[in-house]
Parts: sequence; C-alpha cells; structure tokens
Amino acid sequence: MARVTLERDQTVQQNSVLSQDLLAVRDQKDRVTIAHRNCECMLVLVLSQRNEAWHEEDTLRARQLELEQQLANAKEYNENMDEEIHQLHNQLHPHHLPGAAEIDSEDETDEDPEIEVAASGDEDEEGSGMDSDHSE
Repeated sequence: MARVTLERDQTVQQNSVLSQDLLAVRDQKDRVTIAHRNCECMLVLVLSQRNEAWHEEDTLRARQLELEQQLANAKEYNENMDEEIHQLHNQLHPHHLPGAAEIDSEDETDEDPEIEVAASGDEDEEGSGMDSDHSE
C-alpha cells in the first residue's frame, strides 16, 4: 500500500508539474499570439503608409508632368509673342530692319531728282501747317 501511495503521490506531483508546464505553454502561446497580432497590425499600418506615399508620389509626378507641359506651352507662347512683337516693331519702324541702311543708300542714289523735289515740297506744306498749329 505504501507503494501505491508513493506512486499516487508521484503521479500527482507529475500532474502538478505538467499542469504548470501547460500553463506556461499557454501563457507563451498567448504572448506569441499577441505579438503576432501586434506584428500584423504594424505590417498593415506600414503597408498603408507605403501605399499613401506611393499615391502621393504618383500624384506629384503627374503634377510635375502637367507643370512641364504648361512650361513648354508658356515657352512656345512666349516665343510666338516675341516673334509677333518683332514683326509689329518692324512694321512700325521699317528703317530699323537689318540691311535697311544698305537698301536706303541704294534707293537714295537711284532716285530721280524730280521725285525728291516733289517729295520735299509735300513735306514743306505739311510742315507749314504744323508750324501754324504750334503758333496758335
């Protein structure tokens, strides 16, 4: 009987140790499960932040492309306006055209003296009218 009691006490002791081990394993499993859930939450958060950053980068790249196109359009518009300004200036001031001095000097040598006299007479009439306006 002492032997049965001893075996029973040993079995109870082993059962107690196994119960403690089981509790320790369950506690460890719970900690691993909590850590796993925390890792999953962190992973979801990091992936969300990455997706937001990619979206922001895509948006900024699209905006950059749009601004580059607008800049190209503005440069083209500026070049067109510059050319138009030069054309209008040349229409208002034809004597400032490149090579105009050479053309003027050739024209002056080729002109008839009679045309120059008639032209100067027209200028005097206009000039006299302007002088009378100023004296009044």
